[in-house]
Formats: sequence, structure tokens, C-alpha cells
Amino acid sequence: MSARQVAWTSGVLFGFLGMLGFSGTLVATRVAVADFSPLAITSARIVIAGLLGGFTLILTGKITLPDRRHSWGIVVMGFGLAVGYPLCLAEALQTVPAVHGAVVIGLAPAVTAIIAVLRTGERPSSVFWLACATGVSAVLYYAYDAGGRHFSAGDGWLLLALLCLGVAYVEGGRVSAELGSTTTMCWAMLLLTPLAVGPLVWALRTVDLASVGPTSWMSIAYLGVVSMFLAAILWYRGLAAGGIARIGQINLLLPLAALIWPAIFLGETITTTALVCAGVVFGAMSVCLRAGVRKHA
Repeated sequence: MSARQVAWTSGVLFGFLGMLGFSGTLVATRVAVADFSPLAITSARIVIAGLLGGFTLILTGKITLPDRRHSWGIVVMGFGLAVGYPLCLAEALQTVPAVHGAVVIGLAPAVTAIIAVLRTGERPSSVFWLACATGVSAVLYYAYDAGGRHFSAGDGWLLLALLCLGVAYVEGGRVSAELGSTTTMCWAMLLLTPLAVGPLVWALRTVDLASVGPTSWMSIAYLGVVSMFLAAILWYRGLAAGGIARIGQINLLLPLAALIWPAIFLGETITTTALVCAGVVFGAMSVCLRAGVRKHA
């Protein structure tokens, strides 16, 4: 197996594992918003991931500050992934079901690919774009159909979340290719932690912590440990190994994977339209993963 094939295989593997970790984010957020505000959830995710990141940097001996040329990418990735995305997602899931959010989040690969083209010089083939457009069309139709033949305010929040996610994936993927995904993620969360402590304390001042249910606490733990830290490290490692635009298409599987959790834990109904659209998205992802992507200087 050539070095290129090894890189592609490892990129797909790590990207897939990261996607699985992300797939529980919507249902965990949907559960957590019953007891915590979007600001509290967002801040708690950062603080938990920041503590884990600091501990990991100490264990790996990477406590030296990154070069200044990497600082911008780390900061942008951190704000997009840890602030913009979870905050907009929590706002959206106050008004739309987790199943709805899961399918709309399927637009993430398209957003990532577009930003990668603008930012990194990656040039996907026409086959890639055709498959990507097919997946996007399926997601848009589902959002329109599930919203009673119109788009809701929740869909607006979801689109903002996608924009933040796409920027974070691209900038994080660029830096991870040089620093490594673990180091990049740890520093991003550690640098944001001091900024998140104050908002977390302020957001919790009106919460009766004694009355918060165990499922909400478990959801917060999942969002901080898995979604914000472990899954992100795996995901960025996949992007760095296999290419941002191509590996980013693995997130087209997210609607399919994320449909299962709301049905199991929240009792939400998986409609025929949701299943068909998720299936179309899965097929589009398969084509995108094997489509050619060339690099411009």
C-alpha cells in the first residue's frame, strides 16, 4: 500500500470515529437545554475540554506555546468549534427536534468543502460537486418538509452553526497538518477556558443545581468529554491525513447516525422522509469520498 493510500485510509478511519462521537451531540444538547441555558452548555463544554487539554499537554510534554504563525488558526478553530457551533446549536434545539437538527447538520460537508476551496486551494472535481449538491438538496428538502413547508427560525440558527463549524474544520485541519490534531485541539480549548469560566458562573447563577436531573448532567459530561474533546481530536486527525474537503464529506453520515439517538433516548419519530433523505446523503458521501481533489498552490 502506497503512502498516499495509507494516508487516505487513516484519514477515513479517524474521520469516521470522530463523526460517531459527534453523532450524539444533538441528542445530548436537546436533553441539556431542559435544565441549562445555551450559554451555560457552551461554557461548560469549553471548561471541561480545556481541563482535559491542559492535562494532556502536560502528559505529552507539549506545554510550550505554539508558534505565532499557528495562533490565528488555533483561535479561529476554537471559537468556531467551541463557541459559535454549540451556542447556535443549543439555540436551534430549543425550538426544533433533534431529528430535524440531525438532518440539517448534513450540510456541514458542503460548507466545509466551499470554505476549503476558498482558504486552502483544494480543488474538488465536478463529480465531487455534483454529489455534494445532491446531498445538500436532500437536506434542504427535508428541512422544508419537516418545517411544515417553510423554513423556521431554528433552521436559521442551524445554518449559522454550520458556518461556524465549516470555518473551524478548515482552520483546524490546516494547523493540525503541522502541529498534530491532539496538540492543536488541546491548545484551542486551553486558550478559551479562561474566557469561559466567567460566563459559566454567570449562566449558572439562576439554575437550581440540586434539581437538575442525572440525564442532564450526563449530557453535559458527554458534550465536554466526547463531543468537544475526544471526537474533535479524532476528526482533525482525519482531516489532516486525508484532506479537508474529502474527509469532511464523512459528516454527510452524521444525519444517518444521529437519527438513531433521538429515537432511542427521546422517543422522537423517524419519518420516512427523514430516512430517504438520510439515505440519499449517505450515497452522496460515498461518491464524494472517492472523487478526485487536486491542490492548487
